[in-house]
Amino acid sequence: MTEKINRKQPKSKVSVSKLLIVIVFPLVTLIFGFLFLQTEIKFLYKEIYQKEKQLEIVQNQLETNLVEVQKLSAEGRIVEIAKMRLGMVRINNTVENIFVNQLRIEQIKNIVDSKYE
Repeated sequence: MTEKINRKQPKSKVSVSKLLIVIVFPLVTLIFGFLFLQTEIKFLYKEIYQKEKQLEIVQNQLETNLVEVQKLSAEGRIVEIAKMRLGMVRINNTVENIFVNQLRIEQIKNIVDSKYE
């Protein structure tokens, strides 16, 4: 009699621990990494928004200060202060020109050079 040998091929059973290690843990790690990066991106966008608002405030203050400087350095204001507080008088005629010839310049140069040698 011929016996039938009933050989069954072993079924490949995937153990639960291997499934966890190979598939679930990397998947969970990727999900947590993605959520962490999303949170970080939102935080950075919020920080950028706050910095832009601070920059806008500083620029407005700068513009205000520039306007104030222009007001304080206006010629009319300076002339008024010079007249009232300092007692200065503004001369409205032209400044007279003084002409010096080359000989006079050389004499002055020699005098100064002799004093500092």
